[in-house]
Amino acid sequence: MKIPFFRTTVTGDEKRYIENCLSNPDSFSEKKYTAKCENWFKENHGIKNFLLTKSCSHSLELAAIVLGIKTGDEVILPSYAFVACGNAFALRGAKCVYVDIRPDTMNIDETKIEQAITPRTKAIVTLNYASISCNYTAIKKIANENNLYLIEDNAHGILAEYRKGEFLGSFGDISTFSFDHLKNISCGQGGGIAINNESLLENFFIHYEFGTNRRSFLKGKVDRYEWIDLGSNYPLSELNAAILFAQLEKAEEINRKFVRLSEMYNSRLSELCAQGKIELPAYLPGGKHNGHCFYIKTKDSEERGKLIKFLRNRDINAQFHYTPLHNSEYGRVAGTFVGEDRYTSSHSKRLLRLPLYYELKPEELDEVAGAVSDFYSTHF
Repeated sequence: MKIPFFRTTVTGDEKRYIENCLSNPDSFSEKKYTAKCENWFKENHGIKNFLLTKSCSHSLELAAIVLGIKTGDEVILPSYAFVACGNAFALRGAKCVYVDIRPDTMNIDETKIEQAITPRTKAIVTLNYASISCNYTAIKKIANENNLYLIEDNAHGILAEYRKGEFLGSFGDISTFSFDHLKNISCGQGGGIAINNESLLENFFIHYEFGTNRRSFLKGKVDRYEWIDLGSNYPLSELNAAILFAQLEKAEEINRKFVRLSEMYNSRLSELCAQGKIELPAYLPGGKHNGHCFYIKTKDSEERGKLIKFLRNRDINAQFHYTPLHNSEYGRVAGTFVGEDRYTSSHSKRLLRLPLYYELKPEELDEVAGAVSDFYSTHF
């Protein structure tokens, strides 16, 4: 379409770093760019133990293995989440326990978590939707008081903050990141994992490195390098790391562009919001988002469908987002919703994401906002 839903971020330096890799075949084993990326997170994101993975889905699955999630365990998570949040634990035989979201942030409702805890509960999973933080003061208190692990899906939240200087991705015992083609910072397909609970580190490296004691062997702690537990091939390829580092070097600039575009949408659509025709995202005081995605909420799903069709007739591609896990075919098999579904289903049917990407021009954004305004002036 003339204005697509998304275009993958490209800064211009990616090609140079890829060519650098290809000109030096030894670089694939040296993993220079992998080290640069991991050091960037230590220096710029406040994360001491950060490793690259092939995807955020791999990171979540690895977290489940590291935490020893098994058949009979229960994991509490928001139903409004990407399928990987449920898959990671269902693959280990655990039961997904879904709870409602907050309508302002679309994040897990921290007041609904305690009622879902049972003697079988092993962990709480949070997702920082659209890079807006969950209430980690309350959630970490609940996790600590109930001796539960906290897994933070921070796929949307690179360089976003809960409060000044408190970066998202630092709150979970294990936190995960995404660098797929739809994220602000992208290497096409990739992820990351932060081990913020250092008591998990030794066990983590066993599973991260094929289930072997390789790390202990290289440090001289054991005299044999062998298979000792379950694991897999999780590290990101060096070529993807080279692409990623080119974007991490400009991460602040990239995020500023996304935030500026989000603010422009807010400004252009504020009158429609004031008239009660749409709702706009809620940006919580004290926090810092990165503009990862911009959405509006229509009156209901029928109105959303009409708006999507109207925009497509204008050559503009807008899309809805997650189908709640507890409403999906396998989600009903994998788990149970606890408490009242007051907001999850109804708000997911109203949410519409507007085009937002690094190369989106202000005049294109104006065209999208103008088309949304035209829809409401024509139909209502």
